[in-house]
Amino acid sequence: MSFKNDLRIVWAEFKKSVKIWISYPIMLVFWAIAPFMWVLPFIFQGKALVGGLSSAAFKELTGSPHYLPFVLIGAMVSTYIFSGLWGVGNSLREETYWGTLEYIIVSPTNPIVVLLGKTLAEFVYATVNVTMQALVATFFLGLDLTLAKIFPVFVIVLLLLIGFYGFAIAFAGFTLLIKEAHGWVHTLEWVFYLFSPIRYPVEVSTITKTLSAVIPLTYALVAIRGIILLNKNILHLGKTILILIIMDIILLITGYLTFRYLERKTKEAGTLAQY
Repeated sequence: MSFKNDLRIVWAEFKKSVKIWISYPIMLVFWAIAPFMWVLPFIFQGKALVGGLSSAAFKELTGSPHYLPFVLIGAMVSTYIFSGLWGVGNSLREETYWGTLEYIIVSPTNPIVVLLGKTLAEFVYATVNVTMQALVATFFLGLDLTLAKIFPVFVIVLLLLIGFYGFAIAFAGFTLLIKEAHGWVHTLEWVFYLFSPIRYPVEVSTITKTLSAVIPLTYALVAIRGIILLNKNILHLGKTILILIIMDIILLITGYLTFRYLERKTKEAGTLAQY
């Protein structure tokens, strides 16, 4: 198929996803406020343990004594990650529920093209949610997010997502083979919560600090917090950006090859249509 036809398929898949969102608008509200719901217990915990939301010990680990902006940034960036896991990684499993997976697989269209459409849709969906979260955090929760910081932050987010969506595409192939996604997605969520600095600085433990070094989310969060909380220039984050680019290349290639392998194994096993 031509590149033009591939673009038409990506656009059609994007429009299909938008129609589904419009059918369930309550989900948009949920994803817009859910990250703040898990932030609140940590706010209360901080007040109970140290009498406030700032700490000298916390500053030694992060460079900023203020915990609330730290965890709010983690909440917003993780929205992209978990939206990608559920929306892209679980997308072909949803096609099974809708009864359309077989049509996609046997059609002349490369399934990767369909997944690209789903990836674009999830990116837009997550961006809408994160924008709503950022407005609330800026105007009501004191997050210092200025216009000058938005562009470099957006660049870091893009670098994070390019590689991560490669991982999510591989995960979509995994769900083709095993016919189950929820348990694995929840497991990955807690791996990210534990070994990347979404909720706390991983420097508190040698184990978390070591393992976090292989997770792209770690480098993205460090860079974004450096820009927003420590007023660092993106040019001063060259090493972090280089690491993200290298991880992007590895994850994109690995994700593509893994999906094609798992797709082939599923067809050979004759279990593609199994529920």
